[in-house]
Amino acid sequence: MTAPSPAESYLLDFHRRLAGVTSREFGGAPVLRDGEVFPSTYALLEAAVPRGDSPRVVLDLACGDGFLLELLARRSEGGLTLLGLDMSEHELQAARERLKGAATLHQGRAQSLPFEDASVDVVLSHLALMLMDDVERVLAELRRVLKPTGRVSVVVGGELVKGEAFEVYLGLLKPMLAREARPPSPLGDARFRSLEGLTELFGGFTDVEIRRLEVQADGTPEQAWESLSTTYDADRLSESAKATLQQAFLHAVEPLRRTDGTIPLRWGMRQVTASGPRRPS
Repeated sequence: MTAPSPAESYLLDFHRRLAGVTSREFGGAPVLRDGEVFPSTYALLEAAVPRGDSPRVVLDLACGDGFLLELLARRSEGGLTLLGLDMSEHELQAARERLKGAATLHQGRAQSLPFEDASVDVVLSHLALMLMDDVERVLAELRRVLKPTGRVSVVVGGELVKGEAFEVYLGLLKPMLAREARPPSPLGDARFRSLEGLTELFGGFTDVEIRRLEVQADGTPEQAWESLSTTYDADRLSESAKATLQQAFLHAVEPLRRTDGTIPLRWGMRQVTASGPRRPS
């Protein structure tokens, strides 16, 4: 595998220390899309794969600990071939233990996929594409491996949900990062943060659909902090700064506490679904 970039080195270290963290945080969090509630963002992606026994090859790009692949494997559909790719050996080890051979797993980078041209029916990716280096090359690789009738569906970050715990957290985090002289996060392409940027990035695909998601992760202030403290930005703080942020956060969210002791914690995300590569006219 090509030597990792600084951003990739950070991600590899993070997922060495916290393998499986993404599925732990979002595997059981309901998500609202177009007025309908789904069990999780993983379940949304699982539903993007048509059911049936016809032969289909599905790739989970940046598969992590295999949570999404496990949802697909539970279908027990004879024609379903499952592939996973991740650059983290620690996440892949967790995936092997979870999947017990139900999927073929590869260690590698999305910029150079180890698959034949036009060999995959569906590509899925959960909260990973927006973190990758050289995303235009990644998207070109997806177009290369997709069959002409193939589909891609990905979940990426989205808009801030106002008036809840995540907004409070960000308001406290930003000045703390500045005080510690932390440089801006090197992760990903800024175009993923806007509808215009997403439209540009997916311009090489057809039938592009972008839908707003709201993940509902409400809990006690302590549970909310546990979730927020595993974000990449919080991870970049010193231990003393993180402890200070925790105390400030727990105090600042008290006005949000409901009668049942919980506070609202919502994550804005987007789901992008598109058909195979745009063909020259």
